[in-house]
Amino acid sequence: MRKLRSVLCLLCLAALIPLLGRARRFLPQDNRALVEKKYAGWSGVLRLWYFPGWMDGADLAAWLNRCARSYEAGHPGVYVQPQEVDAGAIADFRESGIRPPDMLLFPAGLLEDADGLVPLESAAPRPGLLQTGACAGAVYALPVAMGGYIWAYDAGQIDAVPGSWRDADAILTAPEDDDWHSWSAALLALCSGRYSDDPGTGGAPDAPGLDLGLPGGTPSPAPSPAPAPESGQTCALPEDFERDAGAFRRFTNGEAAALPVTQREVKRLRALSDQGRGPDWRLAASGAVFTDQLLFLAVVDKPDAQAELCRAFADHLLEDACQYALSRYGAFGVTGAESGYAANDPLAQMDAALRGGEPAVPNAFESDWRETAEALARKLAEVSAEAPALWRALVQILREGSDGS
Repeated sequence: MRKLRSVLCLLCLAALIPLLGRARRFLPQDNRALVEKKYAGWSGVLRLWYFPGWMDGADLAAWLNRCARSYEAGHPGVYVQPQEVDAGAIADFRESGIRPPDMLLFPAGLLEDADGLVPLESAAPRPGLLQTGACAGAVYALPVAMGGYIWAYDAGQIDAVPGSWRDADAILTAPEDDDWHSWSAALLALCSGRYSDDPGTGGAPDAPGLDLGLPGGTPSPAPSPAPAPESGQTCALPEDFERDAGAFRRFTNGEAAALPVTQREVKRLRALSDQGRGPDWRLAASGAVFTDQLLFLAVVDKPDAQAELCRAFADHLLEDACQYALSRYGAFGVTGAESGYAANDPLAQMDAALRGGEPAVPNAFESDWRETAEALARKLAEVSAEAPALWRALVQILREGSDGS
């Protein structure tokens, strides 16, 4: 009897063998062998130097570490070591005599050229962003995170951002330019639209815009991009307008009705509101889409370079999960993936504004445009030329540098 049971078991097993091939098609694939084969033969540490620039260092470090862990999970034996350095270390990585890292993460304008970097390829960034990392006809730096600009205004002083500030009974202020924020260019972009005095329009700029209250409200849907109108009134700054290093303080103290802000100031305003302090602030987008707040990932060309692994890490930063995670750290994605911001988060409005049209952005390896932006903003303050024409002049300068030729 026992022998018969053994024979029956063997026959049953033999009958199952033809089914194994078909079952494999319906079972989850184990790709570890493919990954290990592709990157076989090397294990070690990929060193990444980063300088945060416009993005707070602690937030950037948290995002990098999060994405590094998920990258390492798919690349056994490979580790990514992010290290924050100062701007000079990245600018001089070729001549400092210190062993260079495998990768660099830097803001726009920190490097003057792509010497010492390897070409990169990616179709992930949104239109208008990929070529920002081009130099000499090839892409050497991939944008992986961005910030933006938007109006903040005090609803206790004004009902909305006026089409022009020249005759408005309100005080406008703006910060002075710094190394990583061209407030001059931001003003030119925000003021680039035209508006109508028709009471039915409310005097608002004709360019796409959004308005959102404090956290807890329901945001307006993102508008479709609209062509710049050819007629109507143009924006002008107040008489005797001057930039102020204490612009944010003046706004929070109620001394100014509005100012341009980045996501950094929005987070500060939200923190004040949570404490029951600060003005009754709102956000509003107007004019054209511009930002100089970009972070670029580049791979260093050196004898012991692991270029393919570094390229894979660049691609990983552009995957949906890492782009979505930027919302945890006060930045925005550069791809078409969801932003990760909740609908009632004020930063969701800034994200919608950044996606409202193809942005005007500087090249990763260009910084001379900043002087031009400052000179054009002075003309705007002096009303020596119309805002739309000044904005078009700046866009032309940015486009000339964006092709990396």
